[in-house]
Amino acid sequence: MAAKKGKTKQKDSNKRVTEQLEHAFLAGLGALSNAQKAGEKTFDKLVTQGEKFRKETSKKTESLIDDVQDAIRDMTDDAQSKATGLLDQVRDKSNLSKLPSVFDARVADAMDRLNVPSKNDIDAINKKLNKILRLLDSKPAASKPRATAKKKTTKKTAKKVTKKTASKPAKKAA
Repeated sequence: MAAKKGKTKQKDSNKRVTEQLEHAFLAGLGALSNAQKAGEKTFDKLVTQGEKFRKETSKKTESLIDDVQDAIRDMTDDAQSKATGLLDQVRDKSNLSKLPSVFDARVADAMDRLNVPSKNDIDAINKKLNKILRLLDSKPAASKPRATAKKKTTKKTAKKVTKKTASKPAKKAA
C-alpha cells in the first residue's frame, strides 16, 4: 500500500501544482483585465487633461497675441504722432524763413575772412566810377587842348599814330 500512497501523493502534488499554475494564470489574466480597465480609465483621464490643457494654453496664447497686438498699435500710434510732430517742425515756415538769412550771414563772414569783396562793395565802387565818368563827360569841350596847325599827314603816319595810342595801357586811378 505504500506504493499506492506514493502514487496518490504524487497525484495530489501534481494536482496542486496544476491548480497553482492555473490560479497564477488566472491571476495574470485578472491583472491584465485590471490593467486594461485602469489603462482605459487612465487613457480617458489623460485625454480629458489634454483637452483642458489645450484650452488653457489657447486662451493664454490668444491673450498674449492680443497683448502684443495692443503694444504694436500703441507703438505705431506713438511713432505716427512723433513723425507728425517732426513733419510739422520741418514744415514750419518761420524756421524755414530764418534759414536763408543764416546762410547768407555765414557766407558773408567766410568771404570777408578771405578778403573777397561783397556785392555791396562792388556796387559802391561802381557808383564812384559812374560819378567820375559823368564828371569827365560833363567838362566843357573848351578845356580840351586845341589842335595847333593842321598838318597834312600821309595815311602811313596816321596809321602809326593810331596804333601807338591804341596800344598804350590806360592809367589806373589811385
